[in-house]
Order: sequence, then C-alpha cells, then structure tokens
Amino acid sequence: MNDFQPEDVGNTLQIITDMLVNLSTDFFAFLVVAGVIAAFAFYFGRDRIVPLVAALYASIPLFMFFPYDTTPYGGVIVTLALWLGFVLLSMIAFSGLAAFIASGSIGLIKLVALSAATAGLVLAIAINILPVEQVYTFSAPTKALFDTPEMFFLWLAAPLIGIFFFSRG
Repeated sequence: MNDFQPEDVGNTLQIITDMLVNLSTDFFAFLVVAGVIAAFAFYFGRDRIVPLVAALYASIPLFMFFPYDTTPYGGVIVTLALWLGFVLLSMIAFSGLAAFIASGSIGLIKLVALSAATAGLVLAIAINILPVEQVYTFSAPTKALFDTPEMFFLWLAAPLIGIFFFSRG
C-alpha cells in the first residue's frame, strides 16, 4: 500500500538542486548586475536609480558615436572604461532628476523590480553594443534573452516602464 521510497525523495531533491544550479549559472551575470544595482541604490539612496537609468540611456549614443579609436590604448578594457566614464558623466549631469521624479523613497519590492529591469538594460547594452564578449562568455540562455534585436528593444523599454509604474512614492 505504501509506495513511498526514500530514494524517491533523494532523486526529487537532486533534480530540484540541479535545476536551481543550472538556472543560477545560466543567469549569473544577470544576478550579479542586479545585485550591484540594488546595492548602489541602497548605498546612495533609492531615489538615485532614476538618474542611473537616464545615464545608461545617454551613454548609448555617446559611446556609439565616439569619434576616436580606443583599441591602440588597451583594447577592451579601455573601451569598457570609456563607456563607464560616459555613464558616470551622464549620471552627474542627471543627478538633479532624483528630486523631480522620485517623490519619496521607493519600497523594497519596487527597488528589486527596477534593479532587475536596469540590470537587463545593462546586459543588453553589454551584449549588443560593448565588446564584453571578449572579457566574459555569456551562457546560451543569457544570450538568447538579450541578443536579438527584439529583446534589445524590450530591455531598452523595460526600465522606462518600471520607472513609470514603480518610481512614484
């Protein structure tokens, strides 16, 4: 009558553990970037995530139309540093946005949602615009989620939608 076997529990737990490990390794870059953005928002204030998103948007055309070649000066590292410099300068320029857009501190769940959308934007920029593949090899599921033009557009739109819904106090 009792068909319960202890090895069935072990097999089920092994399958669940394997699924979680595969999921976390496939989206490790996304989890790390989302964690860094959430830590940034906690450290500098939750209202600073909107200027960060604005700086990311501003850095795209600034980087794409930068007229000078950076490859003789160090290749990929200099190119990534140039993009980060554009993000930093844009963030300084947009730092006044926090007072106008965020009417108060956003909650933890809203912060996690905005961090995830912003992390998606960062990875979409990294995969589609920056030469980050020479530094870090993304897994096939991660590339499938960010590499196509349709997904790039959706990740460009995701932070805007998140700001519209979640940045209100």
